[in-house]
Amino acid sequence: MFFEHEVQPLSDTWGVNGKITINAILNHFDNVAMQHAALTGDDVLERSRNAVNWVMTGWDIRLLKLPANNEKFCIKTWVNSNIGTLSSTREFLLMDTDGNPCVKAQAYISILDLVRNRPVRFSDTDLARYKPEPDTVIETPIKKIAAPKEFIAEKTLIIRRNDIDFNEHVHNTTYLALAMEVLPEDLYAEQKFQAIRINLKKALLLDDAATINMAANINKVVDNVIFSFSAGEIDAPVENENVV
Repeated sequence: MFFEHEVQPLSDTWGVNGKITINAILNHFDNVAMQHAALTGDDVLERSRNAVNWVMTGWDIRLLKLPANNEKFCIKTWVNSNIGTLSSTREFLLMDTDGNPCVKAQAYISILDLVRNRPVRFSDTDLARYKPEPDTVIETPIKKIAAPKEFIAEKTLIIRRNDIDFNEHVHNTTYLALAMEVLPEDLYAEQKFQAIRINLKKALLLDDAATINMAANINKVVDNVIFSFSAGEIDAPVENENVV
C-alpha cells in the first residue's frame, strides 16, 4: 500500500544554502512513516510502552535535487515486499509539485526488543497490515565501506535530552545531524551530496559522550567522507557531487 503526503516545510528546516537541509528531509520521511503506521492501525507508542517497537537500523539515500526553502513537495512511502525474518525496507520518494523525483531513500527496518536490545522476528501481522509493494527506489545499494584507519577531524558532543526519542535512545535521524557537526563549514553549508549510507550499530543514550571522527579522501575536493562514533556506532559514508 502506497501512502502519500504533501509537505509545506517550516522555516526551521531551511538551510543557509537556500535549500531544505538533508536532516530535515530525513525527519519528514520519519514523520510520514508514522502517519502511514497510524493509518494501518499500527500504534507505535503502544509498542514502545510494551518495550517492543519498530526501529530504523540504517539508511541508503540518493539526493537528486534538494527542494528550495519554502518549496512544497510530496513524499510517497511504502514497505517493500522483499521481507526477511528480522528485517525489511521502507521506501521513500520525495517529489516536487510536478512529480519529478528529488530524493530517494530506503530505510532498513526491524522490530527491536527494547529491554534485551535484540531484534525479534516479524509476526504474521507486523508487515501484512502495510500491504507491502514490490517497487524499490534504489536498485543498487551502496556497499558497506571498511572502517578507516586514520581520521582528519574529531569532535566530542554530549547527548542531550532533545536528542532522545520515545524509545529512550537517540533518534535514528539525529545521527546524521551529529555527524554533520564535524564537517568543515563550507561543506556543511553547501550540503552538495549525492549519496548517504548510514549503518546504525549501537544506540546512543542520554548523557553519552559521543566522539565523532571524520575521515576523507581530499584532493581539494572531498570525494568520500566517513564518520565514526566511539560511543554508539554509526558508519555514515557521504559522497558529494564531485565523486569520480
